[in-house]
Amino acid sequence: MPIASNTSPIIALAKIGRLKLLKDLYGMVLISPFVKVESVDKGKELGALDALEIERAINEGWIKVTELTRRQNQITQGLVSELRIGFGEAGALTLAKDKEIPVILDDKEARALAKGWGLEHTSTVMVLYEAFVKNLISYDELVEDLARLTRVTWISTDVITDVIKRAKMVVK
Repeated sequence: MPIASNTSPIIALAKIGRLKLLKDLYGMVLISPFVKVESVDKGKELGALDALEIERAINEGWIKVTELTRRQNQITQGLVSELRIGFGEAGALTLAKDKEIPVILDDKEARALAKGWGLEHTSTVMVLYEAFVKNLISYDELVEDLARLTRVTWISTDVITDVIKRAKMVVK
């Protein structure tokens, strides 16, 4: 089943060399044009190598830039002006709701809205955990990836500790 994503999860996964896990786990990732601008266009302006990896995935077709309809754009604009979330989160939420697919979000307010809307949602950390559970990465790779992730984005120590504890239970 495809999944929608906000900007930060795909950038973070690309920065740690794990973007392809999204393809392996979900087959296709839908992103709004806002996410493409934030992750690829702005990234290339900054000379970020992860932007090239994300662009390659778009060119390969497994990350799909999905144009928003007029109604979806209105919903997205409304979410941005009413809540403290960005265009990337708002677009990802709108796509997920309309297409009835899960969404990857790291922003607390966006996740709260996803929950309120009854959307299945996950986070960058949980993508790594799911990859571990499905034997796409080993326990050692999970721990290493989580450590690398904390160097590219802020993640609560409690979250990291919890995921490692859960992973240890799977290993036993």
